[in-house]
Amino acid sequence: MRSIEVRALLGKKVFDSEGEPLGHLEEIEAERGDEYCVVSSYLVEHRGLLDRISSWALSASMREKLERRPSPRPYRVAWDQMDLSDVDHPRTLVPKDALERAQ
Repeated sequence: MRSIEVRALLGKKVFDSEGEPLGHLEEIEAERGDEYCVVSSYLVEHRGLLDRISSWALSASMREKLERRPSPRPYRVAWDQMDLSDVDHPRTLVPKDALERAQ
């Protein structure tokens, strides 16, 4: 079993199997076991980090003034659809169209 530090992955730009950009790896979903956690999926968002920073750093009145288009729901990439053989360049094993969106 291979071990990768979460901090090495979060924020990395993710591409699909055809080389199309999906967004940045923002969250890792895992199931907790008795002795360890098992990754179940990854959430990849286009604007996730920017949205979180702006909501924290800007006052409500400033956020209202900024024009924003609605962000699409993040991609949920199943654990077995992600290729992490190159931690600096994660990619999915399927094209973007085959991925589901998170609820």
